[in-house]
Amino acid sequence: MLTTPKQIKQADLPVPRPAEGRDLCQQATVSVSGYYYLVNMGPNTHPQYHSVGKDRRCMCGLGAECPAVTAVVEYLRNGGARAPDVPPGFIPVAPQACPICGAETFFVPDLTSRRRGAGWACVKGSQAHYWQAHGESLRKALASNPWVYPPVVTEDGRVLYPGLKRDEIMTGSQPWPDGYNPDQ
Repeated sequence: MLTTPKQIKQADLPVPRPAEGRDLCQQATVSVSGYYYLVNMGPNTHPQYHSVGKDRRCMCGLGAECPAVTAVVEYLRNGGARAPDVPPGFIPVAPQACPICGAETFFVPDLTSRRRGAGWACVKGSQAHYWQAHGESLRKALASNPWVYPPVVTEDGRVLYPGLKRDEIMTGSQPWPDGYNPDQ
């Protein structure tokens, strides 16, 4: 299984003359695939299929300089369907740079999961930076929503259930309620 990104050289793509550059993007077909745009650049282009993210970067080695990015911009300008937003804490592919230290990352299949997305490791911090990044995303998610169970209010404003907040049940100073200790 491939665990490092395949680098695509500029020479792999046809060198468009100024008039052909527009033709290359006009010939490309763009569709939404998961959280990305799948761009078919045609059978004469290597690679034929490119994946472009919402960050305007192609998955090929050309990144933001890839003509597929321009094809996606034109597709969206012409009213094409937008790719859905990635859920918080989910990483569909290994990031190009580690969110903790900025070093290069690579794909690690053993860390991949349905809930977290693609597994990756950093060349400096290894898998520890992967787990640290996921811990940060969980902390942000918990901070943005204080409710364990939100309140239930009827249309006329009557409170059926007042709700339960995390800080009402989690205390850092006293692990057990008064008089209760399971070890005794």
